[in-house]
Amino acid sequence: MQDQTAAPQAVDTTPAASGASTPFRRRTLLRAALGGAAALGTGSLLAACSTDDSSSAGSGASGNAGGNPATVRMWSWYGEQKDEFPKLVAKFQEANPNIKVENRVFGTPDQYLPALQAAVAAGDVPEIFAPHTRALTYGTGGISADLKADLGDSFLSDFFDSANQEYTLDGKQYAIGWMAQTFGLFYNPDLLDKAGVDPESLETWDDLIAAAPKIKATDKYGVSFSANPGTSAMDFFLPLLTQVSDDPTFFLRLDQGLDGLTWEDPVVVQALELQKRIVDAGVFQPGTTGTSGDQAPQIFYTEKSAMLFNGSWSPQGFIQNASKEFVKKYKVMKNPAIAAGKKHWTANQAGAGWAVSETSANKDAALTFIKFLYEEANYSPAMNNSNSMPATKSAAAIIENPVMKQMTSWLIEGEGCPHIPFGNGTVAAADPLVQLFEGKGVPAEVAQQMQAAVENAKG
Repeated sequence: MQDQTAAPQAVDTTPAASGASTPFRRRTLLRAALGGAAALGTGSLLAACSTDDSSSAGSGASGNAGGNPATVRMWSWYGEQKDEFPKLVAKFQEANPNIKVENRVFGTPDQYLPALQAAVAAGDVPEIFAPHTRALTYGTGGISADLKADLGDSFLSDFFDSANQEYTLDGKQYAIGWMAQTFGLFYNPDLLDKAGVDPESLETWDDLIAAAPKIKATDKYGVSFSANPGTSAMDFFLPLLTQVSDDPTFFLRLDQGLDGLTWEDPVVVQALELQKRIVDAGVFQPGTTGTSGDQAPQIFYTEKSAMLFNGSWSPQGFIQNASKEFVKKYKVMKNPAIAAGKKHWTANQAGAGWAVSETSANKDAALTFIKFLYEEANYSPAMNNSNSMPATKSAAAIIENPVMKQMTSWLIEGEGCPHIPFGNGTVAAADPLVQLFEGKGVPAEVAQQMQAAVENAKG
């Protein structure tokens, strides 16, 4: 686990600088410590962000003729596009000389978040920033803009519904998706064949549970998985809520505390019971809570496990780290379903998105750059060149990577469900949850502990 107290190490991806990428970086962005709204600053901290003196909100999209360019700072940890951002910035600035874009890609969310929180506290929020799991809180706090009002429904309609829903509260949308994601089971057909397991037979969790001892008999792990940090465990568990309820709004409502839902709901307990059965059957490698997000794929592509549960950013890492032979042969399948014939609900949403500062004098320039990023001639190449999953339907239609195309089809087919905790205190539910990944705990009691942890985190 990375040192969350490490000082921010920003990587400037403007042409004058270079960036560093971290293979298999989780775009679910759940590593860093998540505080409550109190840590986000108050109205007194929402003073106008620093801008070029010569620019003003009234300068509009084209900046200020005859003056210094309007500066748009864009902050994220999106190393997947570290080679694409400089090209996009150069192309944009050539067409918009009155707007200067300063793009900074931080190494990890752990390094990024402290810098963003410091900027928020100082009232100096970047014009465009990755909002992390505080997207809604930043929006209701007046830090980020309502993009539904600023960009309009016609612009937002091209995004997958799930990507829009995660950033929407009370009719306002406080961010837009950049990279979407789905989760699935990556598998090694050679190892499954050696174990006598037909991947086509793995339709349900019971099928996977039955296959586990066959794979173990070949001296391989079944599914490699990282439950470290504990919030990663929620990537696997939260979709089980949708599988049990067959309702993709269940977790959204639970997350926001709507309709009287609590973590002690029978749906949660039933999902915990399924989770326990999967773990107790030995589906995962031992020590998932001690396995980092980088180590789980390594276990898979070094052929110590037959399968890997991970997200749609994995093909990028395989290309960068695995052997060419492995990259040619690995495949991916949908999550097992709760029962034959049921939907294979899989975690999705946009693990990476963009918010725009509401208070910056250069907000209009920021919106101009945002629109440019999503133009077909810019967005699709950036996603394809970085083997990333786009958050828009139009870009999804022209994905080139075959694995990415397959995983995106699950979104198009409507099998995506939420898994990112945006609600106040929700992330605290992960702490009791990890007991099950360690082979401990009684589901009903764990559910009670999850509810208590969330209530305590709300303060």
